[in-house]
Amino acid sequence: MPPRVQRGNAAHHQGDTTELFEGYAHLLPAQHGWPQIADHALDRALRHAR
Repeated sequence: MPPRVQRGNAAHHQGDTTELFEGYAHLLPAQHGWPQIADHALDRALRHAR
């Protein structure tokens, strides 16, 4: 994506849950610790699905 689009997306998601895991890149599965973050995301999704 062009930088302009990426900046727009980032501004749209400011304060979103993505900031809970500071220091992680967008390609999360390539980084150490990703299963714990995936578990957190699944737990959150299940809580909000009920």
